[in-house]
Amino acid sequence: MYRKKTTGILLVLASLCTAATVSAQGLRNREDLSSLRASIPEVESLMRKGIMQEEVSGLYYYTGYSYRTLYDWDQYFEAILQIYMGWSPDYIKNGVLIFLMNQKDDGFIARSVPGNEWHDAEHVKPFLSQIALMVVKEYGDKDWILGKDMFSRLQKYLDYWLVKMDSDGNGLSEWMSAPHTGMDNQHERAGWWLDRCCEGVDLNCYLVRECRAFAALAAMAGKKKLSQTYLDKAEEKARIIREKLYDPEDGFYYDRRLHPEGRFSATAPVISPTNNQAWKGDLIPVRSISSFAVLWSEVATEEQAARMVRDYLFNPKEFWTPAPLSTLSRSCPWYVSTSYPTDMGCSWRANTWIPTNYMVYHGLRYYGMKEYASLVAHYTQKLVKEAGNREYYSSETGEGCGLDPFWGWSLLGHFMEFEDSLEEDITIIDR
Repeated sequence: MYRKKTTGILLVLASLCTAATVSAQGLRNREDLSSLRASIPEVESLMRKGIMQEEVSGLYYYTGYSYRTLYDWDQYFEAILQIYMGWSPDYIKNGVLIFLMNQKDDGFIARSVPGNEWHDAEHVKPFLSQIALMVVKEYGDKDWILGKDMFSRLQKYLDYWLVKMDSDGNGLSEWMSAPHTGMDNQHERAGWWLDRCCEGVDLNCYLVRECRAFAALAAMAGKKKLSQTYLDKAEEKARIIREKLYDPEDGFYYDRRLHPEGRFSATAPVISPTNNQAWKGDLIPVRSISSFAVLWSEVATEEQAARMVRDYLFNPKEFWTPAPLSTLSRSCPWYVSTSYPTDMGCSWRANTWIPTNYMVYHGLRYYGMKEYASLVAHYTQKLVKEAGNREYYSSETGEGCGLDPFWGWSLLGHFMEFEDSLEEDITIIDR
């Protein structure tokens, strides 16, 4: 709008992988990209460490983690990375298929493989259709996902998000916890395990994109009516996000409390700061980089996007830190470099993560803000070059944090300025 587990299944999968045809065209075959790959040979060496085999299916997949876990949204960004590295689509497809093969009868899929007692209660983040569509567009390979079984599984997983994860029926789906968002310790906006207290801006924007991607796949399968149904679902959800999650006074999109009249987090003590925030009506007053998903999903109006970019994204008191972009605003009381005793997972506070920079970069492009996008691309690539291939980075010093070395989504930082030179945009979902 605004932009310029059965033997039978395994046999089918094996035959699809064998019969897959790879398109001779696509971004991966550009000469300038080949030259870039040749200049960063360490990336290929690192990535080879991430090829793993799933025990049940025997399928090989790619992950950024030496402990073998296949995560949900990581797969999206790592798919783009594999495309830019000129790899075949096999590991990308297998990642999607492994998740779909682990689906329960009601459509639920745990968000990691192998799972654990915590992840097994949280539905896989809504990126599978977007990954599948990217494979079809880049490699011309579609039979693996448009066949009756896998396509129906894809629809059931998406419907689980749209119906089962919208417990109050208001059109906004809910996160189960901060770790469920992928931003592990942003507990102040999404709680702890099983709290299910947050209708996330990011989640519902991802679902807008996922519905559009599923609609595109349905159209390719000749299901025109089904395609239109999911396009309509996407636009209706976008309307609800604009209606319920935007604060015109602040000029910012906020997550919403699922139960505004009750206790926010059942895990945190009643007297905790998390349960006693300066609520903005139903909205959760935590400014997170996640809210800029309204740009990546093209949900925000042009006026809203301009204000968010001007007042927040490039404001040094908010997200434009010495090593931008921080995942929490500097104005947020939880913007700290150290972890709290109750924090879970990695730090998404005074830290910069490549995948969120990547989403923001493309969102800026969608709205025609090319110069701003170029700044994000430049500083993101600079961060990776200077601090190395790390899991995440300090927003204040640029120092690398977490896994060292890291061969997952952070490697996309090496390709940001290359992307900035292109007219094409690999993340666009045509509609």
